[in-house]
Amino acid sequence: MADDGTKQIASASDLRRICRYSRSAVLATSAVGHKQVDDGWPVASMVVPAIDVDGTPILLISDLADHTRHLKSDNRLSLLFTGSRATDDHSIAIETDNPRLTLFGRAVQDGAETTRARYLLANPDAAQYADFGDFGFYRIAVEAAYWVGGFGKQRRLSGAQFIIDDCSALITGHNSIIDHMNADHLDAIGDIVGHYTDHPKDLGWKMIAIDCDGMDLAVEHPESSNIRIEFPKTIRNPGDAREILVEMCKKSRDFKA
Repeated sequence: MADDGTKQIASASDLRRICRYSRSAVLATSAVGHKQVDDGWPVASMVVPAIDVDGTPILLISDLADHTRHLKSDNRLSLLFTGSRATDDHSIAIETDNPRLTLFGRAVQDGAETTRARYLLANPDAAQYADFGDFGFYRIAVEAAYWVGGFGKQRRLSGAQFIIDDCSALITGHNSIIDHMNADHLDAIGDIVGHYTDHPKDLGWKMIAIDCDGMDLAVEHPESSNIRIEFPKTIRNPGDAREILVEMCKKSRDFKA
């Protein structure tokens, strides 16, 4: 997060990280055919989102839920993300008092396999019901974002400022990047883990996801959970990914030397 002495300004990448680290979000919709309130009444519910490579939220929701019926009538919504999960490494630097981020957007149903895969990567337990006939995946076309990080700390962004543009090459090349890193550069991944986190480097870490802001890693070890490491700058394509990973690996090895 930008630091001018007061930490009043959050970058767009900081705000996307709030979303990526949130395990749930509050969804606000406008009631239609609700059994308890009139049409148009604001209704809030809890959802479990995933965040795509470019920062776009993805939801998996059921047609049986009130909020899905509301969205099919009026696809405008707000999503409220609060704070970030606690970590024991150096992978995130969201350190404000009770931060919250509201995204304003429209729900667009999306049955693409890449959307499904991205959601289930973040929420693997959802595979139990993702293919039920009444469930569907929705991408949120973000139109605006509003962040409050505490007293006197706030920022408003447009959707174009929040979502990374020109990210299609990174989305298309996602699996190839992961396959290449895991096949040829496990030593580099280990060095990066050892330098940028407090986790042991030699557990056999593998990359499981990459996005414009960072990467997610996993290891087959009974006492280890997945970790995330943030990139020092935003990336948009496989070339950027290679450069940032080489830079981070070099830094970790130079430091060790």
